[in-house]
Amino acid sequence: APVLVAGCSDQGQVASPESTAASMRVRTEDYLPGLAADVHLPRSGAPRATVVLVPGGGWSSADPAGLAPLAESLAASGYAAVTITYRTAADGARFPRPVEDVACAVSWAASHISGQGSGALPVVILGHSAGAQLAALAALDPTTFVGNCPSTPVSPAGLVGLAGPYDIEAFGGPAEPLFGLPLERDPSAWAKGNSIRLAANVPELPVLLIHGGADDLVPVAFTEAFTDALRAGGHQVTLKVIDGVGHQGIYLAAVSASTI
Repeated sequence: APVLVAGCSDQGQVASPESTAASMRVRTEDYLPGLAADVHLPRSGAPRATVVLVPGGGWSSADPAGLAPLAESLAASGYAAVTITYRTAADGARFPRPVEDVACAVSWAASHISGQGSGALPVVILGHSAGAQLAALAALDPTTFVGNCPSTPVSPAGLVGLAGPYDIEAFGGPAEPLFGLPLERDPSAWAKGNSIRLAANVPELPVLLIHGGADDLVPVAFTEAFTDALRAGGHQVTLKVIDGVGHQGIYLAAVSASTI
């Protein structure tokens, strides 16, 4: 797991009021008005890194509930795992607001975990589907999408993408909720929101990309093209295609946790 292992440390333990056998879940915290995060922590020992999990939903919803089992699995493996949400088209939010919300959640998570006694930890951002596209933007351009976030901006130490439609100009119509207008009517915004155009940014950022071989919603070709672009831009990229797994199955803990 090159993305999550890099830069991990063994610092002070973070306490939590709720626990299971291997991990602990703290109460929901607000990082922006109306937006909340759940924090999952190792039951014993200090977190090695913080992982921020960004849900998909076609840029029209962003329910993090499905990522909770993966967060719990990561916490049981020694990471602080934070599931977040963001404003979407259903809230009237258009680009760049959803990316700004994701970037703010990353900054908040870094501050929140370190503020509980763990010290400064590397932060990895992990996204699924539309969340992977937004996570890629936040990771590859950490100084642009800051918005009105009260937390100090943080540059992620790693990016994990699960079944993302990274080249949204090629993805086309299904990405329209992010912009509110079709590509031909607002090509400039679509270009600014296209992750693959940022592939040469921050080449020191390691990337892990995972896709299901049976994904019929977002073809694996999107991840393969993003891999090629990132490698051409100087990134260390690990690509994992898991046979027989579809679009929703890829974020299940039983499928992806061991790969991450």
